[in-house]
Amino acid sequence: MRTPTFTKSIHFKLTIWYSGILILLTILLIIGLNLAVRQGSMEPPPTFPYVTGGEHTPKEVFFLARQAQLDLLRNYSIIGISCIFVLGGMSIYLLSRQMLKPVDTVSSLASRISHTNLRERINYHGPDDEVKRLADTFDDMLGRLEGAFESQKQFVQDASHELRTPIAIAQTNIEVLEMEKKATIKDYKHAIGVIKNSLERMSRLNDELLALSAEYTLHDRMSEVDASSLTREAAAEAGARAESAGITIDIEAGERLIVPGDAARLKQAVTNLIDNAIKYNKPEGSVRVRAFESDSDIVVEVEDSGIGISQVDQGRVFDRFYRVDKSRSRAQGGSGLGLAIVKKIVEDHGGIISVESTPGAGSTFSIKLPKHNPD
Repeated sequence: MRTPTFTKSIHFKLTIWYSGILILLTILLIIGLNLAVRQGSMEPPPTFPYVTGGEHTPKEVFFLARQAQLDLLRNYSIIGISCIFVLGGMSIYLLSRQMLKPVDTVSSLASRISHTNLRERINYHGPDDEVKRLADTFDDMLGRLEGAFESQKQFVQDASHELRTPIAIAQTNIEVLEMEKKATIKDYKHAIGVIKNSLERMSRLNDELLALSAEYTLHDRMSEVDASSLTREAAAEAGARAESAGITIDIEAGERLIVPGDAARLKQAVTNLIDNAIKYNKPEGSVRVRAFESDSDIVVEVEDSGIGISQVDQGRVFDRFYRVDKSRSRAQGGSGLGLAIVKKIVEDHGGIISVESTPGAGSTFSIKLPKHNPD
């Protein structure tokens, strides 16, 4: 038989313990009073110095004796009740302190937490009650904070590394011109072209970083978007790039596939996927772009016949600055942020992005967007 969850709570345990202690002390008090009364009844009748023969009747003597017994019972009752409160209070205090000791551990650990110390954990192994859930939640929070700080640290390092390359290229060309006393107009034009390309690369990187880090409120720009029309436009605009690379693009899109969202951002997501499909394709390869309706979603797929992605890399392709083919990406000016931006846009719209790939055979990226407004 399964134990009800509420019986594991500290509130329930304290109630049971406190009730048990009060019942036990009350029983002891009753037993003690009974013993006291019995003992008093076995003793000789009390003598009353203020009772003189002939002045009090037997009935008055009886009432005086009973009053003496009641006074004795009252005194014992006061002592017993006082003991109940004292012993009960001490028991509950000690019990509560023992049960809530892990809370002190949480408090002590929280006071030691800083951005340089996020590796400590409570690792509480007690019963499954409120304290354990608090400790486990605190450990989970520390894990998420540690991951966020590590991600932020890695993000800054990667961004600095990406910016260093175009800066170094521009600086080197300037230094070469400074040392070259017989530099010609042609040399200056070449250096200006190189510096311009470096600045454009930094500008693109800056725009992509802003797209990832900026707070974005989708509901301010929400409208009805035709995913079919948007997909056709993105594929058409990529036609020139595909043709120059010897890649063919096939488009399969249904009519009026309406989703709620920001048209510009959704188009940017589809464009990034098509650009990647062209960039990492094989000579004379192909890209197929599809948009269709499923039971509850609108789906946009971009399939290529390119180099493919290994199973290990598939789990990280949406990470910031992650590249499957690092040397090729850098040579083509890629920042490693394109798929991360796609993921952010899709998730902002309440959708899901996934990838299926076979190394050497190609990849298929799928965007699923809900037909109704995301929460």
